[in-house]
Amino acid sequence: MLTTNLGFALTTIGARQEARAAVEHGLALAEAIGSQGTVRHALMNLLGWCATFGSDKQLDSHLAQVRADADASATGIWAAPDRANLGMLFYRGCELLRTKAEAHSRRALGLLKMAAQGYRTTGNRDILPVSLGMWAEAERLCGNLDAAVRLAREAAALLEQGAPSLLNESPVYLALHDAEQELGDEERAREAIRRGIPALVRRLHGLVGTPYAWLFLTELPHNARLLAAAEDEGLVVDSVHRVLDGSRN
Repeated sequence: MLTTNLGFALTTIGARQEARAAVEHGLALAEAIGSQGTVRHALMNLLGWCATFGSDKQLDSHLAQVRADADASATGIWAAPDRANLGMLFYRGCELLRTKAEAHSRRALGLLKMAAQGYRTTGNRDILPVSLGMWAEAERLCGNLDAAVRLAREAAALLEQGAPSLLNESPVYLALHDAEQELGDEERAREAIRRGIPALVRRLHGLVGTPYAWLFLTELPHNARLLAAAEDEGLVVDSVHRVLDGSRN
């Protein structure tokens, strides 16, 4: 479990190869000792790795059943609302959103809505803000802009009121930016990016002086997108520039 959790932590900071190695090692150990609960936990985090960095055919054999079970839930089959099950629904929804395909977005919407509602009901507050943000993004991709803006605003408000977040916050502010932009409110879209920078910088400060600071900014797709939008608006702060410039020198 500790090895798997290390892999999860490395995933959240963009250390792609180290994260994968840790999660796969944790999975192998869990299988070797027959710990089914730990196997489920490791599979959830392996799916999270794929949702973050993209699918890998070498992992498909491990994840085939997990994906099938999650997809079945999207059609209305009940799944127990424990943290591992909810995590699998959440990460499968995030993985489907990566494709931008309309059919996948509709399936992702069902999964992410179930996951976010489950997190709210079961009191998993450290996952709730980002799950709401990803649900908002699915609503936007399905053409439901009013719902997307409402959910993204709620997620951002939770974060700014001090709600804990186990996950990187950038998806919340990107969802808010994209929804506001599609509604034609460029000022609120720009403000969403400005609001997202402090959360990014706060996490970055914990990595300064380590080999992971640059990876955090460049290897996590949502962070890279948030920074690209911030660069266009002239909102990138000096501490971020120093990390990016230092890697090039």
